[in-house]
Amino acid sequence: TDCAGNTANWAYVYTIDLTPFILPSNGTETIDNLAGAVEPTPPTVTDNCGNTLTPAAPTKTDTPDCQGSVVYSFAFTDCAGNTGNWTYTYTIELAPFTVPANDGTTVNCIADATETFTLPIITDANGDTVTPSTAIITDSPNPLTCEGTRTYAYTYTDCAGN
Repeated sequence: TDCAGNTANWAYVYTIDLTPFILPSNGTETIDNLAGAVEPTPPTVTDNCGNTLTPAAPTKTDTPDCQGSVVYSFAFTDCAGNTGNWTYTYTIELAPFTVPANDGTTVNCIADATETFTLPIITDANGDTVTPSTAIITDSPNPLTCEGTRTYAYTYTDCAGN
């Protein structure tokens, strides 16, 4: 404003253009059972002004029946609408299970070498029961003529092919 009362406006304008924020590298982990694929803690992410961003609730892929991947995805959005997703991927590789030591009994006659024993109950790393195959019977040399051995062999295979 001058002495005659004339006025003019002058302004200095800051245009704030919040650039997209940077996310840390995605997380990965290999685990040996499905129970280990728990929701991870997302990283601390800040915008370019140092403000901490809070992610939305994560989305999660379906849990496989046996092994495979489970992915958690966290979406971050700043006040300017810049977005980014951080993911954590669990790769499930089912650990091999163990079976007890072989067992056996001595009998007097081949007629007593029947399949009346109890098979061991085997569970995999996910806690699922592994069902054995049908018995393969082998005789050596030939217990039908005198004496020898009769073996009932079962193969246990889990959903991962172990």
